[in-house]
Amino acid sequence: MKYSEAERWIERVDPAVTRDRSVTAHLEFLKARSAEGPLTNDAAAAWYAVVGEMRRLADYYERDLIRKLRSDGMTWAQVADAVHAQLSSRQAAQGKWKRLVDPGRRTTTGNMRRGGRRKQENSPDQGAGAT
Repeated sequence: MKYSEAERWIERVDPAVTRDRSVTAHLEFLKARSAEGPLTNDAAAAWYAVVGEMRRLADYYERDLIRKLRSDGMTWAQVADAVHAQLSSRQAAQGKWKRLVDPGRRTTTGNMRRGGRRKQENSPDQGAGAT
């Protein structure tokens, strides 16, 4: 179930919940509903979709924070110290967040072939004598 479908399901179950459209309000509603008894498949799917949306938002805000701190000139060790990440080294901080700030992380060449040796183009002198 996608997050938008989860919102529609929650709205059908209890329209009052959708007045506060925050992700946390939806989570609290689903948690309270689960305390009343077993969850239906739709409720479980909705809860999972809302948790996924919460995770997506957290990644989005974490990425922006780390990018901001790095663009302000902080080293990886200073970033870890600033956010109280309790990482043991600069390498640990870089390993944790490098994927978030890597400028080429979402670029693609459109070539679905990954890694390995590049395909050789046949030149006129290659394979001319092979029969």
